[in-house]
Amino acid sequence: MRGWPAVVLNNALDLVYPRDCAVCGRRYASAGDGVLCPVCREALPRIVVNPCSRCGDDRGPHATGERACPSCGHRRGLVFRGAAAVCRYQDGARDLVHRLKYGRDMRIGSIMGDAMAEKFLTMSWCNEVGLVVPVPLHWTRHLARRFNQSALLARRIGAASGNPVHPRALRRTRRTVSQARLAGRDRVENVRGVFAARDKSRNSMKGKIVLLVDDVMTTCATAAECSRAMVRAGARRVYVAVFAR
Repeated sequence: MRGWPAVVLNNALDLVYPRDCAVCGRRYASAGDGVLCPVCREALPRIVVNPCSRCGDDRGPHATGERACPSCGHRRGLVFRGAAAVCRYQDGARDLVHRLKYGRDMRIGSIMGDAMAEKFLTMSWCNEVGLVVPVPLHWTRHLARRFNQSALLARRIGAASGNPVHPRALRRTRRTVSQARLAGRDRVENVRGVFAARDKSRNSMKGKIVLLVDDVMTTCATAAECSRAMVRAGARRVYVAVFAR
């Protein structure tokens, strides 16, 4: 159902069955995405003022120059050329990521993916991208979780941008400790050499400019290792899109 009949029906359902906000849990009656109340949607810590063109993080109002980013200015070996991030990984944005990843709320995946697609399409390099690839899960973790949240987000970006999505282009060669349990240098060592391009995906990746998709990027370790694996497989360049940074 489309147009005004859908609006009328949605408003009527809101009155009879108020919605629960995924962040604050409060009930509200409002047309929209059905996941966030207007207050929490407005309060999301979006990165809009001075994002780093390299890693996508919020550099702050007074940062200038390529080395001014506190997140990536001192790091080497990032491999990827640029990144787009919707929010800082805190408050409501962190709640949404956890609700998708651990609560398996697929509605949130749609909202996050659409927000990432919108941000990606504003980037100066978006028209260069010819292939979308999600960060893979190890098969044991995929079996336990029953879905890969990064693949879900990648499909939303692919649909919005018209780019093909290759959800199995990369694989994890071994199971690792969750990055969330580690800090600093331990995260880099935890994923070193973990990712590899599948043999069947090398032809589709060769010479392409690839968009790597993940839900969160903190130390950039996972994104850097995935990018390194794709460049070795023949990708020309790699960019990154994440929901939270």
